[in-house]
Amino acid sequence: MDARLDPRRSDAAVFTLALALRLGFLAFFLSRGLGEVYGRDLYFNLALSWLGHLPMPAFDATHPPLYTMVIAAVLGIFRSPNPLPVLLLQCLAGAATVVLVRRLGSLLADNRTARLAALWCAVDPALIFFTPHLQSETVFIAMTLLFFVGLVREWDRPLSWRLVALGFWGGLCVLCRSVLGGYPALLFLVLWRAQGLKRAFLFCALLGVGWLAPSIAWTARNYFVYGKVVPAATLMGWNLYEGFTLDREVVRRHPAEMGEEVRRLGLTDPVAVGDHFAKKTMALVRADPLGAVKIVVGKAFLFWRPFPYDPHVWWQRGALGVYFTVVFALALWGARGTFAPGSAWGAVWALIVYLTMVHSVFFTSLRYRLPLQPFLVLLAAAGAAALLRAREKRRA
Repeated sequence: MDARLDPRRSDAAVFTLALALRLGFLAFFLSRGLGEVYGRDLYFNLALSWLGHLPMPAFDATHPPLYTMVIAAVLGIFRSPNPLPVLLLQCLAGAATVVLVRRLGSLLADNRTARLAALWCAVDPALIFFTPHLQSETVFIAMTLLFFVGLVREWDRPLSWRLVALGFWGGLCVLCRSVLGGYPALLFLVLWRAQGLKRAFLFCALLGVGWLAPSIAWTARNYFVYGKVVPAATLMGWNLYEGFTLDREVVRRHPAEMGEEVRRLGLTDPVAVGDHFAKKTMALVRADPLGAVKIVVGKAFLFWRPFPYDPHVWWQRGALGVYFTVVFALALWGARGTFAPGSAWGAVWALIVYLTMVHSVFFTSLRYRLPLQPFLVLLAAAGAAALLRAREKRRA
């Protein structure tokens, strides 16, 4: 791709390509009824209940609320329970992702790498596949990339209250997917190594003021409504126990077995359900610490496996396995130039390490690795650009 191309034209072209591919896949997805095959999370039904289309549940804080709020806002504007406007919004968010990748790449690498990464994200099968799902991934990825564009811009700037606003946006990302909640702790360690303890402390303190504000507001709302402290969601204990195994068959059985256990024990409070399974997991760890370590290490490898599980058929798993292997190989090659002392790439590596750690303990799925896909593509584009430069140099 010509590095001299006007960035605005480049962004418009790649955005248009990404939008066309996502709209096309949305049409295919809906025509084949694939929504019924892959299912959807509770967010959509919660939004319908908030709008009065469904009865209000006894407890609506089981999931982080922001994606539900987005759905409710869109459906409220159109005054219809039809999910199509939400899916069209997700196509736009998915297309916007490629522009954000280009901008992040231009800050971290060079224009050639940035534009190659944007084009790659436009056609990436994983990012396209999740666009028509009524799940929070597509919105979360766009929000997270915008956060990282701001974070990298502030990396070497004088400290200011802009970090509070950036932290507030990061806190909204947490209310979209609570898995991001502990990221500032690892970011602090990276900043400490790169810029010294004083700046790392002040940087993360300012960021933290904004970061905590959305969760504090949601926690206050839950306490006012339910009389309970629920910072983001009640699923932590459930997700911890559900995925704390390396046996795929056990993972398949766990949801039904856990649901039956909840009914047998008469647990109706979602907070109590989460606490029950968190305590049950900790009992397993205390009974067999070495076995627990093996599970955590094994889940880290499973998090980075190149192929998905069912309901994908064998040829889909094989094709995706090849694709992700290529992405990983090029990303490793591109990673060589990202470890310079003080480099803002440290923020990206902190995210990669952080999500790997989290999903080595909690439920592991390739779906949960999806937020890292744009960053992996950016690294892979850096690797591909390095190979192209080496080839051009040999020819010269």
